[in-house]
This record gives sequence, structure tokens and C-alpha cells, in this order.
Amino acid sequence: MSQRRAARGPGRTTRVREPAVRSALPPPRGLGDPWAWASVLAVLPLAIAMRGAPWGEPVAEDFDFLHRALFQGMGSLLDGGGSQAFWRPIPHQLYYAALGRLILSAPAVVTMLHLALLALGALLIYRALRREWSGALACAAASFTLFSESTRTIAGWATQFVDLGLFVFSALAVHEASRRRPLTALAAALGALLCKEVAVVTAVLLPFVPGAARDRRERVRLALGSALLLLAWGAATLAVRRAAHLELPGRITGASTALGAHWPAKLAWAFDGTVRALASLPRLPGADDGAIVAAGAVLVLAAAAVFALHRPARARLARVAPWCAWGLAWFALATATLTPIFPSWQPNRSQYGGAGFGVCAVGALGAAHPALAGTLVAGRLLLLERAPRAVSVVTDSLAETGAFMDWPHLTRLQRFLRAARRTLAARYPTLPHGAIVVQENLPHQLEYALGGDRALQAWYRDPTLRWMRFDAFRDSLSTPVTVIVQGEGGHTPEVALVEPEAVRMLFEARPLMRAGRYADALASLDGADSLQRDRNAVKYFVTSGAWRAYAWVETHRDSEAVVLARHVLEMDPRYVLGHQVLALSLAYRHDFVGALRELDVVDRLEPGDPAAAALREQIEARLAAGFRPPAASPASPPGR
Repeated sequence: MSQRRAARGPGRTTRVREPAVRSALPPPRGLGDPWAWASVLAVLPLAIAMRGAPWGEPVAEDFDFLHRALFQGMGSLLDGGGSQAFWRPIPHQLYYAALGRLILSAPAVVTMLHLALLALGALLIYRALRREWSGALACAAASFTLFSESTRTIAGWATQFVDLGLFVFSALAVHEASRRRPLTALAAALGALLCKEVAVVTAVLLPFVPGAARDRRERVRLALGSALLLLAWGAATLAVRRAAHLELPGRITGASTALGAHWPAKLAWAFDGTVRALASLPRLPGADDGAIVAAGAVLVLAAAAVFALHRPARARLARVAPWCAWGLAWFALATATLTPIFPSWQPNRSQYGGAGFGVCAVGALGAAHPALAGTLVAGRLLLLERAPRAVSVVTDSLAETGAFMDWPHLTRLQRFLRAARRTLAARYPTLPHGAIVVQENLPHQLEYALGGDRALQAWYRDPTLRWMRFDAFRDSLSTPVTVIVQGEGGHTPEVALVEPEAVRMLFEARPLMRAGRYADALASLDGADSLQRDRNAVKYFVTSGAWRAYAWVETHRDSEAVVLARHVLEMDPRYVLGHQVLALSLAYRHDFVGALRELDVVDRLEPGDPAAAALREQIEARLAAGFRPPAASPASPPGR
């Protein structure tokens, strides 16, 4: 009989209510724990928020590591493994050596593996907390970062195994420390360090994990072990960086904004960006920020009021305080490590520190009342669902979000590269050894996604293949190229294949038109169009159509030129030459109002265009001279 029941007397049977932060019974084990399952299945809302994306399609830095793994092998592990800046042997070498071919052949499977590992990390944190917390609150804290929209980037991009490995190994280290297993905890911390340098936070805080030691002596031993681990890892890192000549990218260290900013400003930048990312908000302020901040303030004030008025709540807070303090320290230190990469923001970098924030926030709110922690979870699910979706159409550019790379930017690159890879493979299952493929009209930032020649080489497993820019091909049309990959920004499909011989004949028409040989130019355009097989090549047919319409104007076929120019602008409303040719053909038909309207569009698209200015001057001179078009359309254009 408990002391509390004895004090009430034998005849009283009042039920004692257990605190919400701690279970009355030992936690269930294995498959019988429903909250453990809930922690694992918490990855499903994240996967749903990734719908419509080209899961796992390799882009950009992926090809640096794939190139190394495919053509040079894993190596000694004592270099960058394809990186010129970092020594991260687990994600840069072991990961790509093991999964490189799968990343290229079945990238969606790799994303599913990432989702499974995120669920594993959540489960490990749950198990560490469950010894002291109720199942519901341990689950809410463990799944906290799974409900951040930026975690989608970690799940959907192979390169981000850097952050995924950091999270999973750190969660394992915390789990093992909470079970008083110092050797496996330190081994997991080493794994985290070999994934990313910011894991120093994991190693530093490992001795302070609640329950990690029975007494001060055990804690000191674990602290000494962490210190020795950090010293050994630090010495190895310095040696490898020096031997492999690894340096941070100049675009970060040499940026004028980075050089001119003081550390407090960088720290404020890191905390602001991290908190916004955890709330599934973009780096730049938005219209809904005020409402979201107000909702967060209401939760904090409600919890403060409960603590002030309710003594059992304060007792519960005291019990969770060690974990809350530890989580807050994890969040603060992890976020501070982001200052060296100022101002190159990537919201996925908030996920590591966000795990600590989740422990602190859920623990404190749950101590006040479980409903407050539940409200936090519901609010974050709502924010995850309303976050920007995957890009469905690749446009020439994206709206600025304040991030170098986030979910919309990533999925835009992935969608284009998947289209390019599949379109090329459908026409050319193999390419000749040493083949040259021309890239044309790539939307903004897409050339970066190709990783130089490495995307093409990785797709075909051939290190002799190379890309050529279109301007280089245009300057040397005799270059023996296999095909032209043409970007079709704003259209679906996003990529078309253009025949090199069609482009050669297209460019043969230009000097003919300049020489006034319009019949010969039209014959050349006819030949070019007959060679072009892919009818989805919008950019090609826009150019060909505009040139043909110009030749028709000059051969007194104004009506046909107007129709063709308008068709060209239906395909590409922002094509400046199309508006110029339409304005010219309308002017020749004496529709000066329509011509001036088209020239206004040219001025908005390309201010100061000399051809548009010259045509405007001619039209305005005619109007100023009192010229009036006849009542009926003229049979022939005015004198030229």
C-alpha cells in the first residue's frame, strides 16, 4: 500500500491520476508498442507531401560522387571522394559505392530507403525518450522533424544522405547513451562525424544525455571518451584535408555578404532561417507569417499560464526539464554551426538541430497539458500540407524563396533531368564512344544540375561522352555532334531532341535572307523542317516559324505572315523576334495600332531593342505625316 493511500485511511479508494509525461506502467516492447509504430508511420505524411516529385532523380553534386564511384572506384576513403570541400567518407564514398547504380536505375527506391531511415531515426529518439515520457509525447517529439517540409529534400535527394546519416547516427548515439552503452554510443557518434562535421554537437552533448550515467564517475568517463573521439577525428580530418587539398567553396567564403557580416548577424540569420524552416516556411517573409507567429505565441502563453496556476504541471515540468534542457542545447549548438555557410541558405540543414527543438518544445508543452503538444503536432501537419508542392512544369526561372536549394528548386532540377535522361534513352539507348551532345535553351540553373559532363557520362556509364553548349556549336556547325537536347521551359514535355542537320540548314537560311534571296531561304527552311523529327521541339519551331514569317513579309505574303507569327507567339508568348515580325507584318498591312501594340510588348520584354525602336520610329513618322489606311485591306504592302 502506498504512503498516499495509507494517509487517506483504509476506507478511501480515491484514484491517483498519473502525470501525462510519464507512464504508470513499464512501456510496451517490440511490436506491442503502438506509439513506437506511430513514430515509424509518422514518415507517411512526409511521403504524401512529396507527391508529384521525381523521387530520387540524381542532380548536381550527385554526379560528382557517381562519377568517382562508377569510373574510379571508392578509393582509400582518405580524400573528398568527389568533393573538393569536405571529408565525409560515409555519404560521399561508401553510400555511392553501394547504391550508385541503383540511384541511376531506380532512384525512387533510394528515396524509399531514405524515408525508411528517417523513420528509423524517429524510432530511436522515441525509444530514448520513452523510458521517462508517455508514449504519446515521446512519439510527438521523435517525429517532430518529419513534419517539416524541408525534410522532403533529405528524403528525395541522394546527396542529402549527408544530413540523413548525421540524423540517424546521432539518434542511435543518443539511444545507446540513454541505455548506458558508452562504446556503441561513441561508435554511433563517430558514424555521425564521418557523415558531417556538425556532429561535434552530438559528441559534445553525449555525456549529458539524461540517463546516460548512473553517477558522476560514469559521466566523466563518457565525457573523456567523447573528447578522445573528437580529438582523433579532428586530427584525421585536418590530415585528410591537407593531403587532399580540400577547401570550402569560394562562393561561400569569398562572398561579399559573408565577408562583411559579423558573427552575431550570421547567428541571427541561422536561427531565423532554422525556425522558419521548422515551421515549413520559406526563408523570405510571407503573408501568413503573422498568423503563424501569433498561433505559436498563444501556445507558449497558454503553457506559461498553466505552469503559473497549476502545481502538478510544474512538477511534471521539473521531471522533463533534463530532456528539455538537453534538447534546447542540441538545437542551439546545431543551429550555431550553420554560421560558416552564411549566406547560402538550405532549409534542410535545419533538420538536425530541429530534432533537439522538438524534444524541448513537445516536452514543455506536454508537461503543461497533452492537448498543447497535440495542437503543436496538428499545426505542423497543417503547415506541412500547405507547403509548396513539387514543381509540375519546368519554367525558365522560379520565384525567389531566399534559399539556394529548397524543395521547389530541387524538384524543378529533378524533373528536367529525368525528362532529359528518358528522352535521350528513348532515342539513343547507347551512344557512340566519344559522342558529343549539344545542350540548348536550358532553363536557369539547369546547367549546374548537369554537373558538367558528368550527368551524361553517368547516364551512359561512359567517361568519354561530353556536352557542348549551343553557342559553341553555332560557331562551329561542322562539329560532328550526335543530337541537340533542347530545353522547353514552360512546356510539357520539358525536353525535345533537335537534329543537328536541321539546325545547320536553319542557319544556312539566315545569310540568304540578309542577301535578299528569300526564295532560297524559304527552301532552306523547308529542308530544315523536314529533317526535324521531334515535333515537341517548340524552341526550334518558334525560331523556324519566325524566320519563315519574316521571309513571307519580304515576299509580299503579309496575311500568311500575320497568321504564322501569331501561331509562333501561341507557342512562346515571350519570344521577342515573334513580336517583332508580327509588328512588321501588321505595319505592312497598315494596321499601325496593332503593330504599336506588339512593339509595346517588345519594350516590356527587351527594353531598348534597336530593331523595335527603328520600326516604331517609322510608324510614328507615318502617323505624324497624316497617313491613313484605306477602307479595304490593300492588295499589296506599302512601298518599302
